[in-house]
Amino acid sequence: MKRELRIGFLPLTDCAILVAAQERGFFEKYGLRVTLQREVSWANIRDRVAFGELDAAHMLAPMPLAATLGIDGLGIPMQTALSLGLNGSAITLSTKLVQDIRSRFPEHLRSSPLRATGLKALLTHEPGRRLVLGCVYPFSQHHYLLRAWLQDAGLQIGSEVEIQVIPPSQMVSALAKDQIDGYCAGEPWNQVAVQSGIGTVAATSYSLWNNGPEKVLGVTSAWAEANPATYMNLLCALLEAAQWVDARQHRKQLAALLARPQYLDTALELICAPLLGHYRHAADEPERLLPDFNVFARYAANFPWHSHGRYFLQQMQAAGQLPHSVKDEAALLAEVYRTDCYREAAHSLNLPYPSSDDMPLVNCTAPWILHEASQPIVMGSNHIALHQLSALGTKPVSY
Repeated sequence: MKRELRIGFLPLTDCAILVAAQERGFFEKYGLRVTLQREVSWANIRDRVAFGELDAAHMLAPMPLAATLGIDGLGIPMQTALSLGLNGSAITLSTKLVQDIRSRFPEHLRSSPLRATGLKALLTHEPGRRLVLGCVYPFSQHHYLLRAWLQDAGLQIGSEVEIQVIPPSQMVSALAKDQIDGYCAGEPWNQVAVQSGIGTVAATSYSLWNNGPEKVLGVTSAWAEANPATYMNLLCALLEAAQWVDARQHRKQLAALLARPQYLDTALELICAPLLGHYRHAADEPERLLPDFNVFARYAANFPWHSHGRYFLQQMQAAGQLPHSVKDEAALLAEVYRTDCYREAAHSLNLPYPSSDDMPLVNCTAPWILHEASQPIVMGSNHIALHQLSALGTKPVSY
């Protein structure tokens, strides 16, 4: 069994399960000696996993699917058997831009989450003006949420709004230099912009899709096939770490771990407040209570739902990223979203796991019980605020 592992991550709050597994001894418990390697961009993560420089990595949820489809520039098949959590990102706009909307079109700032209608009003009254918004990677929930949010207000992507790919840690700098008008990224980069006064959060990912997908553990399919025992031990270590991370009484300790120089290297309070469910949208506003901003284990958060993969296929098609048809969608999802591996690991830990690969089609704002499981699982709200999102991906994709 391979015991020495290199696992990549980006400095984002949702690398928390990896950090906890390292610092709390869960990797060691399963005989793994892990080096966590901080990377600068999602493209770096993709390349280093694809070419074997990393054994596994913190990845954006659509990345393994894009790799296996061959539309990510490399085309080296990847898979995931573990989601690293739900929610955790936001759309942040330049405070100067929000103030411009407030002075001219205040009626567009009365919704929560904030709709993009204020941006549409500005562009309608200033023909020729074009906004530039950042997203972290083309194949990301951030990109798809941002597109849906803009299109909900009737904005034309390309002609009225340009979307640029920028690494998460560079978003605040780009905003400060007026290179972009806003961005969609994970924490702590929204709170950094808010604290400095240059950014205002328009919408959190949770407010657009309650408990939507975010990040996964990604490996190449070849690596998983070559190292089945190591893979299973890695999944077990991370599932145990996820339980520790999701316990509210551990969140302050978790924030202190994440703030260390080798991980996020960011002010503790910017990490801690959102983890404790206290989220600030603007420097001149009080914190809002958002207890599910980061969900690391609750609500079957670690299960690699095929329905999430189906949703990503739909979004790839809508964004013009998928130029060819998928001949056997069910086979593709089974290859990329390894629910069998997840169930084996969860069963060995006596953790409940879904018995269906697809989340039941429900759209509610209250907790509910998933009975199609080894044990009943309490699930959270999964309300979707935008009509542009076919959120659970339960309908077949047609090409």
